[in-house]
Amino acid sequence: MKKKTLRFWFIVIMLSAIFFIAMYYYLVQNSKRVVSYNTSYLIDSTENSARSVDENIQNGYSNIKILSELVSSSLTSSEFDIKDLQHLINNSVFDFMEFADKDGMDHNITGGVSDARDRQYYLDAKAGNTGMELIFDSRATHETLLMFYSPVYYQGEFVGSLVGVYQASNRIHDLLDVNFFGEKSDSFLTTAEGRIISSSEGLSPKKEKYITELAKGDQAVIDEINEAYSSGKTTDVTIPDSSVGACIVKLPKTGYYLVRVFPQQAHSAVLSKSNSLAFQITVVLIVMFIAYVIYLVKSFNAEQASIKRAKEEADKARREAEDANAAKTTFLFNMSHDIRTPMNAIIGFRTLLEKNQDDPEKRESYLKKIDDASTVLLSIINNVLEMARIEKGTLEVDESCWSAEQFNDTLYSIFYDMMKQKGLKFTREVRVDHPFVLCDPIKLREIFTNILSNAYKYTNPGGKVHMLLEEIPCDKEGYALYKTTITDTGIGMSEDFLPHIFEEFAREHNTTDSKIEGTGLGMPIVKRLVDLLGGTIEVKSQKNVGTTFTVILPHKIADKSELIQHGSVEVDPTLFRDKRLLLAEDNELNAEIAIEILSDAGFAVEHASNGAVCVEMLEKASDDYYDIILMDIQMPYKNGYEATREIRAMKNKKKANIPILAMTANAFEEDKREAVRSGMNGHLAKPIDVVMLFKTLSSVFGEKSE
Repeated sequence: MKKKTLRFWFIVIMLSAIFFIAMYYYLVQNSKRVVSYNTSYLIDSTENSARSVDENIQNGYSNIKILSELVSSSLTSSEFDIKDLQHLINNSVFDFMEFADKDGMDHNITGGVSDARDRQYYLDAKAGNTGMELIFDSRATHETLLMFYSPVYYQGEFVGSLVGVYQASNRIHDLLDVNFFGEKSDSFLTTAEGRIISSSEGLSPKKEKYITELAKGDQAVIDEINEAYSSGKTTDVTIPDSSVGACIVKLPKTGYYLVRVFPQQAHSAVLSKSNSLAFQITVVLIVMFIAYVIYLVKSFNAEQASIKRAKEEADKARREAEDANAAKTTFLFNMSHDIRTPMNAIIGFRTLLEKNQDDPEKRESYLKKIDDASTVLLSIINNVLEMARIEKGTLEVDESCWSAEQFNDTLYSIFYDMMKQKGLKFTREVRVDHPFVLCDPIKLREIFTNILSNAYKYTNPGGKVHMLLEEIPCDKEGYALYKTTITDTGIGMSEDFLPHIFEEFAREHNTTDSKIEGTGLGMPIVKRLVDLLGGTIEVKSQKNVGTTFTVILPHKIADKSELIQHGSVEVDPTLFRDKRLLLAEDNELNAEIAIEILSDAGFAVEHASNGAVCVEMLEKASDDYYDIILMDIQMPYKNGYEATREIRAMKNKKKANIPILAMTANAFEEDKREAVRSGMNGHLAKPIDVVMLFKTLSSVFGEKSE
């Protein structure tokens, strides 16, 4: 019995000793494994952030270069209008922008002027260079700024330096702000000399001794950090109070350095979580050793699978971010080309027009080509702005009663002549049981115009385009389900591209390859609008066979009595004779164009340089002196909305009720609604469509005569 007991206790002690040795070995190895994993995680995170920061800075170079070239090509004199800075800011990646004129005076949108003659961004741009100046403790904001600059020319003469600014505390800080397992990491972007440009903690750029503080005064660690800076290689550095340490990565394009510290709390939490599993297993092993071994194997496999899934998800997220960034970079290059193409045509044919004024045939041809190029350029800009509005979430559905056949007739009439001239056979069918429905005609027109435009552009002469509108069964009471199928025999799309057709900026061929203008935003806009209206869209295509789009949209059934007649307005030129028109427009170039067009039509035109002047001129005039007002919206001192509201509030009823039309570059639906809310009688979008201008004016004077 005693021998059995001794043997039992001997086995128990031996098993316990084996267990504790195994546990100790496991804890040591587990700690090393967690350190290794966290170090790899830290390196991947730092390298990804370094790429993001580097690409962000490079985007600044690309954007300021494109903007300076656009400004140079649009100047009509050697003077740059500082008011145009706000428009440039709205369409750029920069936090704010400035313009240093040829004399070295720096101007901003608030009207502030400062001396920039000693600044790199003026001197280097004057020498014809595009670049970036890093400014610590700026004179104006006392913060670190990344100032991208590029020269602006007028007819080969240096006009000034266009400057786009990144605020390091905003732009770079967000890219540095990273958490590891819920714990905030300390990250620093520094110069090659170690001076802080930005940090996740918002440290002052004057704090140049952070390396010594990071190393806690340990000279060996300081030497290791300095060696990493000197070599330019990605380096993980062991620092005091951190089991994982820090990672130092050099940004390949800018030469700056990104330093990131793995938080000790995060490492301890991961290690504790990992070790807790082992302690739980200990209890199980005491009860049943075999069960413990089986459980340990399963747990280890599950843990490895979890780590693998987490890494795969992180890799997937990184790839998606890189793909998105690559798509936007590609879009920027394509946009640069697509905008330059019509711009080059406009500038080139304008030069040819100047040389061939005495040749009527050439003059007419050049004017037609300038008009075509302007239309393409406006379409590109509208697509980009429309996508921005959709992403911002400002679109609303504005429904009214329409006849399905009338709407289909409108689309057919728009494209029939175009198709015929190109040699395409364009046919359509309408088969609906409920012809009157509520819909948003503007958004529907945009959906089907985009699809039909693609069919027109990508179908070669001799091809066919067919549009079928039919009603299919609908489960929702009071609603009709319209199915529109548009089929063409065009060049089609490859199977590889079809899954990407509704992605932003996606194009199977750029303009250079296909010789067809576009931005890769038409189909994403269509998809977003269809989703907004509660419908679905499908596309089938085969290379060199053709493409079929199927759009299904629900519409509330309406009564014919709700139908609004959308008839055309005939222009009677005698209506404008001896009419006096007050034009409120702050831009002299726009005013000159409008005055010339309106004067040729018979109007006597008077010009007000802003809203305040417009109100003053109307107040001083006799009751029937002015017949109508064309009102710009964005003007200094008093904008168009404010001026209109003030006019409508006048005690003199004749003046208060004078017709007012908005004529503005604010061309979205919400702008039109705001114009009506402020008391205007209508809305005209810039650039001026002369036909639409005269139709609208005819409509106003026709109502007055009635």
